[in-house]
Amino acid sequence: MRLLPSLGFAVHNCMAISLLSAVLSSQVSGVVLDSKSKKPVPGAYVTLQATKHRVTTDAKGAFLLPGLQGKGLVVVAAKKGYYNGPVTVNAPISSLTIMMEPVVVTKDKNYSFASPNTCGICHPDQQAQWAGSPMNQAGGNRWVYDIYNGTGTSGGTGGFVYTRDSVHRIKNPNSECASCHQPEPWIKAPGKALDPIGNLSQGSLHGISCEVCHKIANLDSTKPNFPGIWPKVVDFLLPQTGPGFHQTQFGPLGDSSFVSTLDMRASFQPQLKAEMCAACHQDKNDPDGNGNFEEPNGVISEPTYLEWVKSPYGNPSSPKYQTCAGCHMKPYGAKYVAIRGNPPVRASDQIRSHKILGTTPEYLENAVTMKLSTSIVGNSLRAQVKITNDQTGHHVPTGVTIRNMILLVEAWEVGNGKRLVHQGQQTIHALGGKGDPLQGYYAGLPGKLYAKVNKDANGNGPTFFTDAVGLQFDTRIPALATDTTHYDFKIPSGAGTLRVRARLIYRRSFRFLTDAKKWTRTGHGAVLEDLQAPVFGHLMEEAEWTSAGPGPVQSFGKSCAGLKAFADGRPVSGGKGFSIQLSGAPKGGLALLMLGLSNQNWGTIKLPVDLGPFGGPGCFFLVSLDASAPALANAKGEVKVPLLLPHPLVLGKTFYFQYLTLFPGNRLGLGFSNGLKVTVQR
Repeated sequence: MRLLPSLGFAVHNCMAISLLSAVLSSQVSGVVLDSKSKKPVPGAYVTLQATKHRVTTDAKGAFLLPGLQGKGLVVVAAKKGYYNGPVTVNAPISSLTIMMEPVVVTKDKNYSFASPNTCGICHPDQQAQWAGSPMNQAGGNRWVYDIYNGTGTSGGTGGFVYTRDSVHRIKNPNSECASCHQPEPWIKAPGKALDPIGNLSQGSLHGISCEVCHKIANLDSTKPNFPGIWPKVVDFLLPQTGPGFHQTQFGPLGDSSFVSTLDMRASFQPQLKAEMCAACHQDKNDPDGNGNFEEPNGVISEPTYLEWVKSPYGNPSSPKYQTCAGCHMKPYGAKYVAIRGNPPVRASDQIRSHKILGTTPEYLENAVTMKLSTSIVGNSLRAQVKITNDQTGHHVPTGVTIRNMILLVEAWEVGNGKRLVHQGQQTIHALGGKGDPLQGYYAGLPGKLYAKVNKDANGNGPTFFTDAVGLQFDTRIPALATDTTHYDFKIPSGAGTLRVRARLIYRRSFRFLTDAKKWTRTGHGAVLEDLQAPVFGHLMEEAEWTSAGPGPVQSFGKSCAGLKAFADGRPVSGGKGFSIQLSGAPKGGLALLMLGLSNQNWGTIKLPVDLGPFGGPGCFFLVSLDASAPALANAKGEVKVPLLLPHPLVLGKTFYFQYLTLFPGNRLGLGFSNGLKVTVQR
């Protein structure tokens, strides 16, 4: 009986030895050392190149990569502040020593930034993506010039102009615009003004170029509110030429093995995934002008980075953790980071697009979730709108303080288009625009303005962020938060079908500023949606509710010859996609869509007209013929006539439509469809 424990112990030892032998026969282990001091490098990543097989060195610089066997494996050691240390090994191998050379951050003011076209020789995908991005266009942003000195557009001197109106214009005439918008010239001469817009240097034309990001050796994350590439906050490498020269490029992969003294030597820089974005997407102003942008008296003008940091998306231990690059630099299916240098095949999620985007339709329309609920209590139609910021890692809206969203809530009678009277207090702030609602001036209408609004030293606002001393209000929605608003509309006596619609609209600027500067295009030259009917902004979300009853399109009268008229889409003023269609027409035959302003009378003729006595039994002329549009039926006997209802078309206006076609089956030789009554909606 005493032999059993001994036997069990022996079996256990054999199993342990076998397991240890298996581990040792499929591993790469060793130590990472500093090539200068020969001391261990703790906290370095050691990665099997182009895989997620990665470990971190311990306090003694030791590492063990398990599960590796094979010849010619590329293993790379990487740590911020060092050049990557690639080695090629045959596994298993132990006692491997990887030497890592520290990066010396030099600042040679004579250094010439590499042209993005030069980078594109090896990285054509990334160069082409960047070339079509706002990053490339930042240096010549006309809105920036209009705000700075009024020279960006023909109306740029309207509204606030920094060099004319700012309280800081004398002490700080150059401001800090160039630190973000023209960083190449700024890096060499911190504090310089924007180039004259008619004489941009090559560096300014590059905007935020390849090397502006990939030459950042370190960013002091304790000082996120300093603007742009600020000296002593952003440690920027301007390499010296001559002996020991290395064309260093910092990147976030941590396993690049490419080494070319004149082209690129890789160094791991994990801050490129998020912290680097803070350089231009997080800053305060400096009210006392002492050069310290972290003081409590400063007002945050670009809030995006810290909004992210304070959200679950910025918490590495949260299941929702996501970096800036993770959202705004999406994978695009590539397998190689370059076309030269024999790069390894990578999983597509390791290679991200350099067309860095933010306020495009894709992002705006996938930022929040909006829900509309309604109830009828007595003669009141009550609506509740909930907007949840469930798809962005920061507030909505974010960015510079002129960005804003408008929630517009409307209720009307479908039959006549008349608005219901709003009995509540929840209305859109004056910054939604004072004027004709049909031209996008929504102030005072049911809804809400979402914005961060600054005030000046006299308590007036909005004021531009350079001159702000505090906030008037901030109604923006933080990440994962929900904003709820309520509305109460009076139902008129005898009302028919009712409709409620909530629309969330994004605007790039407050309407008063857009008007003052006569902007019709964005700073990058695109058509400005803020002025485009019928929404006057970009439609982010839309929700509707309709009570039971007749809709805006109603069929009336009888048809003959097997014809059937119907509508597709909604007849919205200024909308698209609405059409009057026909089925049962002679294949390839001619059809005529008739438009009338009445279905009661056509001049002195009372409608409908029975066409039986004229050889068209069962056929009726149903609408006044005030306009018409010919069309040809397709091979299936179908006709489609799209209708563009211009904005502002009279809301509640009713039109009447009917098709006629050639028809050999009766003496009249014509067939007539049913009629359609169409009432224009909001």
